[in-house]
Amino acid sequence: MKTLSWPWKRPVINWTGDMGYTVKKITVATMVLLWVVMGVGCGKKGPPLAPLALIPPPPVHVSYQLTADQVMLQWELDPEFQKKIKGGDMGIEIYRASRPLSEDACKGCPLPFEKLADLPATTLGYRDSLERGFRYFYRLRTARGGNIVSEYSETVEFDFK
Repeated sequence: MKTLSWPWKRPVINWTGDMGYTVKKITVATMVLLWVVMGVGCGKKGPPLAPLALIPPPPVHVSYQLTADQVMLQWELDPEFQKKIKGGDMGIEIYRASRPLSEDACKGCPLPFEKLADLPATTLGYRDSLERGFRYFYRLRTARGGNIVSEYSETVEFDFK
């Protein structure tokens, strides 16, 4: 008569409480797997990073021409950057600040710039009406997708008497 035997060389757990060879292998493999998952997956993490985006360069060569009661602003954009983004949803934001000529200039005081216009990037000029007796300050910046903006351009300033 044939006797049935266990498929393992030794019993998994014998009556004295010793672990068998197979249980030790499974335990060690489980511990190594937990260490890999917990050790690699956890730990000190940095703050979340925003996705990388191409920040547009500001408009350059900003200039102005005065007429009877208006100013014509003109500028240039970097053509290489426009090629990189293939047109896209890029635009120009125009800001203006003014101060009465009768006020003394406060050196170092911040100017209260207000946004005048959002223009498409294909626009390279803007006309604005002026009031006599003020010093005007204009600056521009390039914007992409609404929230990716360049630094401001150089500020153009002039007196309109």
